[in-house]
Formats: sequence, structure tokens, C-alpha cells
Amino acid sequence: MFNMAIVEDEELERRALRSIIERNTDDIRIVGEAKNGSEAVRLLESERIDVMLLDIKIPRPNGLELLQMVRERHLATKVLIVTAYDYFDIMQAAIQYKADGFLLKPVRTEALLDGVRDCLAMPVPEKVVPNLRLMPAMDAAEDEVEDEIDIADRIRSLVERRAYRDCLRLVRTRLEGIYAHKDVAPRHEVLDLAEILTDLLEEMDSKLPLPMARQVAELENQRLDARSQYKVQELLCQITDILFDPGQEHGGAAGERIETVLHFIERNLSKGVTLEDAAEFAHVSPCYLSRLFRKKMNTTFISYLKGQRIERAKVLLQNSDLPISNVSLDLSYADANYFCKAFKKEVGISPSEYRQQFQKARVG
Repeated sequence: MFNMAIVEDEELERRALRSIIERNTDDIRIVGEAKNGSEAVRLLESERIDVMLLDIKIPRPNGLELLQMVRERHLATKVLIVTAYDYFDIMQAAIQYKADGFLLKPVRTEALLDGVRDCLAMPVPEKVVPNLRLMPAMDAAEDEVEDEIDIADRIRSLVERRAYRDCLRLVRTRLEGIYAHKDVAPRHEVLDLAEILTDLLEEMDSKLPLPMARQVAELENQRLDARSQYKVQELLCQITDILFDPGQEHGGAAGERIETVLHFIERNLSKGVTLEDAAEFAHVSPCYLSRLFRKKMNTTFISYLKGQRIERAKVLLQNSDLPISNVSLDLSYADANYFCKAFKKEVGISPSEYRQQFQKARVG
């Protein structure tokens, strides 16, 4: 007798799948149903499951995250994806996590039975655990929840204090930390961070523009691997912009103008910033901004910009293993050699030496 679980958030769909299996098979027993990822995890903990019918779009952890969990813990569970979403990115990610089959909704009886039989006929991989308690993983998940609460509280505090630049740095650093762990897929944590930001917007009775809201919704259907990092970073920074709405700070007293310019610099370090761009953003002339900046900041616009880019480079060198050429491009240096010279002039050592020293200090 084979054990089956049905993981589907729509009750009618669950009933239909159960009915087809029970009417047409004698050797398959449905040991449980789940309408979300958390319930599915509890099923995996408590039952030996030979095959799982899994909908991609269940509440989190979603179908892809659950599939990834099954594979990472080497469970002897065949996973048959059932979805109405024929998106290339979803299929690609599911293939990457070694789904055992795919069915598109609405599922025909014959296709479902053939798919289940094909899954059960597949050999079980050698490195599997027949039934595995996931409590250590759930403990880790609880730690992640606490971490998410901490991040949410820190962001909320920075928004209340109108500390835009600090908040932007926190979001970027958090995202870089997520992508830095190559042994853990970033997908779940990226979605959590996006949810934290959008939840804060709702608390403030604010809404995302429709195009941006669509981008956030589309994250659920994307692989969110290392290649997506810069695209995701730009989207989350745009949400942070809306939390603060720095564009509303144009005009006003000289100090407010400088604060607006500092926000603009922080937001656009990766795009390249000029005095003319900043002046246009602050609605003043470049000459006026240059004089005002020196007076208020006790340094020139160019010197401040250079210092911020170097500080940003330090963070990237500390928190990622990006090639030096990528770090230079991220800070809008067209020439990596020029970036290395500028970094060494300011810091005293090359970017590679700085990274090595930091890594040694962290190990020590």
C-alpha cells in the first residue's frame, strides 16, 4: 500500500483529487491533506508519504519551497506538481529541485492516474531518509521568524525616525546577507523581506503603484537565484523609497535640501551620481548646490560621493564573494582598475587585500 498526501489550498480541488484517487486505485491510501505549506510540513513529520500531489501556489511555504525542503532533507517522497501556472520560471525551478512530474490544471483523470503511477514506478534514490522529523528545521524556522521580527522592528523604527539612508543600507545589507549563503536558496528569505516592507506600507495606509505591486506579486513565480539579486535589490529599494517618499522633501530650508541630496546619493550609488543630477533632483543650480554642500557638510560634493562609494565597496567586500570587477560595476565604476586605485588611495590597501584581512579577522 502506498501513502499519498494532497497539498492544495482550494477545498474543491482537494476533494476532486481525492475522489479520483479513491475511485480508481486500490493500492493508494490518502493519509492526509494540507491547505498550506505549514500543514504539509506537519504531515511530512508525522507520516511516511510515498507520493505528494503538490500545488505550487499554496500559502507559504509555497510549493517550490516545500519541494526544496523535501529534497534537501532527502525524504523518500515522490513529488508530483499540480499547477495552473505554466510559467517557464516555475517549471525551471521545479526541475532544478527534481520534481518527479508535472500536471496542469484542470487535471484529467487519466493524466492524474498516469502521473501518479509513473512517480511510484520510479526508483527511490539511494540517499534518502524514509521518514524524517523536521523539528530541527522548524526550530531554525522559529529563529528565522524571530530574525524577521527584529528586521521588521528595525525598519519600522528607522521609518519613524525618518532615517532614510540607514534604512536603505539595512535593506541592502540584509539582501546581500541572504544571497551570500550559497548553501541556502535565497527564495524564502527574499519573499519574507519583500513582505515585511509591503506590510509596513499597509500599516502606513500607503499602497504600491500598480506596476510595482505586480512586480512584487511576480516574485512568487520567479527563481530568485543569484542572477536575480540586482533586480530584486532595485525593487526593494523602490519600496523603501515609498516608505519614506523622499520626493516630497524637495524645497524648504538649506538643511532640508542637503538632506534630500544625501538621500539621492545613497539611493543612486549603483547608478552613478553627478552634481548636476543631484542639483536637478533638489531643484537648485549645480553652482548653488556645490557651495551649499561645502558649507553644510564641510567637504565637497565629489569628496563625499567618493567616500560613500568606498564605504559601500567595503560592505560588498565584507558581505559577499562578488568578483572585484562586479563590485566596481555595482558602484558604477566603468573600469575595475580605476576602482582598485581609488580604493587603495582611500583605504591604503587593495580591495582584494581588504577582503582577505576582513575574512582573517572574522575567522580569528
